[in-house]
Amino acid sequence: MGEQDAMTQVEPYVILGNGIAGVTAAETLRSESPGAAIAMIASDSLPVYYRPALKDYLAGRVGEEKLRARPATFYQEQQLYYLADRVVGINPQQHIVQLQSGRQLPYARLLLANGAQPRRLACPGGELTGVTTLRSVADYQTVLARLPAVRHVVVVGGGTLALETVESLRQRQYEVTHVIRGSTLWPVALDTTASDLVLQQEMRDGVTVRLNEEIAEITGERGQVNGVVTTGGARIACQMVIAAIGIEPNLDCIKHSGIACGRGVRVDPLLRTNLPDIYAAGDVVETVDPRTGRARVIGQWYPAVQQGRAAAYSMLDLLDMRRPFHASAFYNATFLYGLDFAAVGLTNMQGSQFQDIVAEPRPRRYRKVTLYNGVPIGMLALGERREALAFKRAIDYSVSLAPVASSLFADDFSLTNWLDRQGVPPPIMGGSKKDTMPTMKDR
Repeated sequence: MGEQDAMTQVEPYVILGNGIAGVTAAETLRSESPGAAIAMIASDSLPVYYRPALKDYLAGRVGEEKLRARPATFYQEQQLYYLADRVVGINPQQHIVQLQSGRQLPYARLLLANGAQPRRLACPGGELTGVTTLRSVADYQTVLARLPAVRHVVVVGGGTLALETVESLRQRQYEVTHVIRGSTLWPVALDTTASDLVLQQEMRDGVTVRLNEEIAEITGERGQVNGVVTTGGARIACQMVIAAIGIEPNLDCIKHSGIACGRGVRVDPLLRTNLPDIYAAGDVVETVDPRTGRARVIGQWYPAVQQGRAAAYSMLDLLDMRRPFHASAFYNATFLYGLDFAAVGLTNMQGSQFQDIVAEPRPRRYRKVTLYNGVPIGMLALGERREALAFKRAIDYSVSLAPVASSLFADDFSLTNWLDRQGVPPPIMGGSKKDTMPTMKDR
């Protein structure tokens, strides 16, 4: 019996990446298969840090010691074989991953959970000291180390990371200019009304907001940032430029292996790629909404957790497909510049085939649900999250809300109670396990 046959006999699982998707998958695999061999490959020996806390770290509210989501003893506790290496190639036919060290590691099933890199500004001056992205703890440490010499920061980007960064810097009393390429914040989730509410909060807090502009050039002196020039011709003096303009999945070791990719790795509802025994989860994945065919890279913490768990169940042949988890309909709840926020699914759709039901306007509050042929495909709440999970429940099970469309946001109407009377199951918050317990050998 060869080495690969021997390893396959003990069902080895190989996980590429030790972020939250990979770590969650490893914990799930270990819980369900205590004796299985599990290897994790990553260049950073320390396991995942809690990314949602980074904004509080930047604001000075939490220390670095609070950022680790798992201890340094994680690998030992979970009985994982950790390799401090980098995958440079995958041989799907031979079920082997090729490592930078020259080593080859066989797998029975492989999980791609190697995450993404931040996009960088493509303009002159991007190499100057004081220009940075925000992704790793080291990025935040670089910013914090430079801040004592900074008066004015330019933050570029229209998503949640840019917004959280602006808010954290303002809490530390720095002057901030927020440059946004489009006319709204976070257009994949916020419509014009919701965006305007958040932008008003920013400007009320003293932030200078520049819409429909990009950075044309970053200027410097002696290798240090001293200003930016926007595409609108504005010249802004600053000592730091922070780019929060999205992510790009890490595909270098993947795209030449025959694994289907768009912006990210394409997977089916079982988190399987197009090649046998290869799965993917987290920021490396491109999600597609099954109702509209709309594809995107989500790059959010909660979907990565749920995808990691669902992928592990799928690798074990334990994923319950009676209640499939669609990352495109994940529940996202947070605060956007102090405003309570919740969203599910597709929340900013254009076209006559979509119907927006909007709640009665109230100060600093906005709620709407988007229907497609009477069936909800998205819900957005800003300033008030009441019944957000009830809307997720209706979205998950494609419940027609046409009979109650006019009452959805009425004070005396409870969508939760109405769904209960219709016998609609609870919302799907993540991949769940089958009742039965087959193994790979049972296939």
